[in-house]
Amino acid sequence: MRISQMKQRLKYTLPLLLLLLIPLACNQDSNKAGWVKADYIKYRVHYLDHMAGDIPTSLLPDVMEAYYTKKYIRTSIHGYFGQFSLVQIADLRQNTVTSMLNFFGTKVVHTGKKNEVPAGIKALTNPSLEITSDTLTVCGMLSRRGIVRTDAREYDVYFIEDIKIKSPNITTPYYFIDHVLSDFRVQLSILKMHLVMFEHDKKEVDPELFEVPEAYVPVSRKTMEGIINSLFTKE
Repeated sequence: MRISQMKQRLKYTLPLLLLLLIPLACNQDSNKAGWVKADYIKYRVHYLDHMAGDIPTSLLPDVMEAYYTKKYIRTSIHGYFGQFSLVQIADLRQNTVTSMLNFFGTKVVHTGKKNEVPAGIKALTNPSLEITSDTLTVCGMLSRRGIVRTDAREYDVYFIEDIKIKSPNITTPYYFIDHVLSDFRVQLSILKMHLVMFEHDKKEVDPELFEVPEAYVPVSRKTMEGIINSLFTKE
């Protein structure tokens, strides 16, 4: 008798449970409505000098995160126990880069001109690229070797041809390379860095990730670069 009663109860309670669960599933899907697909990459940051002014580079951030989407790119580094961050947001439709700097609670932002190297990033002098037939696997991704030449020197970079993104390097001085970089060098203020990809994943991200929070105060390029320089120089 008890078994038949339990079966009878289940007959009526299961449909009710399903009706309760369906809205929850729908809410989860609606929460992600409008989210965008991104190639998510982490780069290991190797500093080419031991000191940046009075600061040992061993104390500086050693990871840069990057999100590559069809319309936007976001890169970020964080350090000083959460008291410092530098975020770049590239608008690939306008070919502009917005730099957001947060240092000990002071938050400033600057948007560069079209095709301008981002604030604080050292531009290359008369760069050229020779694409070679050499390849290297970096973090499981086949990368092609390129030789960058400037007026001062030449060196190797590696880039991934399988990731299709428009203007993927406008947050760096390598605007002339049409593929996502996996191994490259860049200079921020006096900091000379060598970045190597060590993690790659496909993600869906909230488009708010590419917006500037209201707390950031707009400043000129000169002011932004002056603040960045002051963080790493002895003056």
